Amino acid sequence: MPSSTTPARTDFVPVVLGGDIGSYALIREFHEAYGIKSIAMGTGFIGAITHSKIAELHHIDAYAERPLLQGLAEVHERYPERRIVLVANTDPLIDTLEGMHDDLPAYVSCTIPPRTAFDAVCDKGTFARLCREHGLEAPRTEVVRLSGTGPIAPSEIPFPVVAKPAVSAGYYGTLLKGFKKVYYITAQAELDELWRGLRAAGFDGDFLVQELIGGDDTYMDSLTLYIGRDGRPRLLGAAQVLLEDHAPAMLGNPVAMVIREKQELWKRAAELLASAGYRGFANFDVKRDPATGREVFLDCNPRMGRNSYYNVAGGVNPMEVLVRDSIDEADDEVRVASDPALYTLVPLSLLRRYVRDEALLSEVNDLIRRKRVFDPQRYAPDRGVRRMLDVELTEKNQIRKFARYYPEATDTSF
Repeated sequence: MPSSTTPARTDFVPVVLGGDIGSYALIREFHEAYGIKSIAMGTGFIGAITHSKIAELHHIDAYAERPLLQGLAEVHERYPERRIVLVANTDPLIDTLEGMHDDLPAYVSCTIPPRTAFDAVCDKGTFARLCREHGLEAPRTEVVRLSGTGPIAPSEIPFPVVAKPAVSAGYYGTLLKGFKKVYYITAQAELDELWRGLRAAGFDGDFLVQELIGGDDTYMDSLTLYIGRDGRPRLLGAAQVLLEDHAPAMLGNPVAMVIREKQELWKRAAELLASAGYRGFANFDVKRDPATGREVFLDCNPRMGRNSYYNVAGGVNPMEVLVRDSIDEADDEVRVASDPALYTLVPLSLLRRYVRDEALLSEVNDLIRRKRVFDPQRYAPDRGVRRMLDVELTEKNQIRKFARYYPEATDTSF
C-alpha cells in the first residue's frame, strides 16, 4: 500500500466490472497501489463490495454493450478530466468486452487481447495445438460438437475422463441452468446422458472430453502473466494450489495457494502468448501428473484470474503492472511474484484438513508462523464492521460447502 505521504493518483479512475470476490481483489489492488477508490460496476455485488470503503457502487441493468457504455458515460460525466481504466475478471465479461472493444470511447483504457488472440488461446481445442507447438504438454482431447441432432461417436479415451465446455464464456447461461463447470465421467453411458441433457437445455457449442490427470488439488498449479503492449512479459506469477472449490458451479476455482517459481513454464507460456499476438493478462491452469511428473496445461483464461491477489502476496501488484504499461507507457522490466506466501480464502483450520502431504503441510504451518498469510477479503483500511461480518459469514459458509461437496480429499480431486 502507498505510504500516507504519497498522494493518490488523480489522472485515472478504475472501473471494475463484476461483483464477486475476484472483483474485490482488483478494487483492493488499485487501492494498495495508488490510494484510489474504484467504481464497482455491475448488476449486483457481494457484501464485501457493497459495504466497502474503497469502492463506489454503480449499478447497471445487464452486462451488455448498451448498459455498459451508458454506465461508462455516466462515470465520465463525474470525472471528465480522468481516464477510465476498465477491467474485468470473468470469461463472460471479457467476451462481452471483446465484442464492444472497438466502440469504447477514447477516454476508456481497456487492455484485453485482440479477438484473434482471444479465440486462439481461449478455445480449449485450439489451445492444445498451441501448447504442442511451444513444447508444452496438453491432455489427450476429443472435441464433441453438440450442434444439430446427429449421433455422437463414443469416446476413444479410456475412462474415467473429464468433460468440460470448449469455451467457458459461451457456457455461462447453461451453467445457470444447473449444469456443472467440469464433469468427472466414469462410463460411456454417463457421457451419452450428458450430451442428451446439454442438447435438451439448448446448448449447441463444443464440449471437450479429456484424459483424467490424477492427483488431488495440491497437484494443480496456476500461472499468471501480463504481456505488455510491445509483446514482452511484464508480470510472471505462479502458485501451487492447496485447495479448490468443489461446489458444482465453482469447481476448480482455487481457494488456497502457495507461491512458486516456474521459470521454464513462464518462458514457454510467454512465447505461446506472444506468437498469438496476445496482450494483457492471461492465467493458465496446469496439473502435474503424479504418475509421470509431467506438467499438463489444461487451459488459458483471458484475464488475471479470480485469485489475482496471490501475485500481490508474491510481491507484485497486477494493477500496478497494468497501469504502468497502459497509462504511464513505461518500458519496465519483467517483475516476478516470488516472495514466499500463503494465499487463502478459507479458514486455516479448514485448509489444514485437506493438505495430506506432510512436507507441504509443514510449509503451510511455517508460513502461518511467519505471518506470511494473505487473504484479499481482510484489508486493514477496509475493516468496516458490516463488511467484516459478511466476510466471516462467507468463511463459515465455506466450511458447510466443503462438508457437503468434498468432505475429504481424494486422489483424483473429484
